Amino acid sequence: PPPPPPPPSPPPSSSSSSSPTSSSSTISPPSQQPKPKKASRNAMEYFIAGGVAGIVSRTCIAPVERIKILYQVQRGTGHEGWLQIVPRIAREQGILAFWSGNLPAVVRVVPYMSTTFLSYEEYRVMLSRTTRWSTEAINGVSGSLAGMTAVVLTFPLDVVRARMAMQNEGVASFNYRGMGHALVTIPRTEGVGALYSGLRPTLIGVAPYAGLKFLSYELMKKTAGTYLGLQEENLPPSVRVTSGAIAGLCAQTMVYPFDVIRRRMQTHRGSTPLYNGVLDAFQTILKTEGIRKGLYRGITLNYLKTLPNVAIYMSLYDIVKHRLVKANHDRAMA
Repeated sequence: PPPPPPPPSPPPSSSSSSSPTSSSSTISPPSQQPKPKKASRNAMEYFIAGGVAGIVSRTCIAPVERIKILYQVQRGTGHEGWLQIVPRIAREQGILAFWSGNLPAVVRVVPYMSTTFLSYEEYRVMLSRTTRWSTEAINGVSGSLAGMTAVVLTFPLDVVRARMAMQNEGVASFNYRGMGHALVTIPRTEGVGALYSGLRPTLIGVAPYAGLKFLSYELMKKTAGTYLGLQEENLPPSVRVTSGAIAGLCAQTMVYPFDVIRRRMQTHRGSTPLYNGVLDAFQTILKTEGIRKGLYRGITLNYLKTLPNVAIYMSLYDIVKHRLVKANHDRAMA
């Protein structure tokens, strides 16, 4: 019998028209592009949210911060406790004196907080793409890197704020007419290095502090979300506030001695260093003043600052960030 006829070949137009379509959808799927595009689009939202959180939280805790600085820089033999400093300032200078120096602090806090949170988001994205670390490790390392980045960029403003607080109290012989005048006078009379006096203990302290703070904050939110059956963006403000307060409390307890050393080095005036490095500062303070009255001097007062401060700016950043990102997304979809 004759062989069966060959099957008809498919129309060339069908294969040629479907091949480019399938190959293009295989080679460049849209899902490969959003990550870098999203990061750059949301950078401004992260920056603004960090600044807003910093302004609100710093203004709320300004009185506690000023009293803490005045108490910290006293030596262990000082007889005036912080409970005595409060009524004295109110009696001699008035209630508004508790917010004296808040403007320089806010001027520093806005770029500091904005840089911290923006850097944290960007470092977290970068590490997620380049490493196989766990989420907790990424959050901790990103927090440490973000904290150090913000400190280096804004440290001169912190030195000026600490010195102006001492000048306003009359316990230091500084004579600055304002923040700008201080930024010019300090490097001219003491050298540029004076603007970075205390940077090393600050970096040593802020790295574990920021890392532990972001790590524990994200971990507590995740735990609360699992328990409540909610996604992170749907967590109520009370959960965010509580998570921030506990995270700040744990982190601050571990690194507080570095804060004491930093303040003393910042407010020291003269060409001769107060201590010969961080280790010498630890040994000197421990030997002459002890742990409670030296390395942890003012820790109770600092808790009164840390609990509301970290609770406010961590939770407020989350809330403002989610709203700004959502608003930006809605505008892009419109």
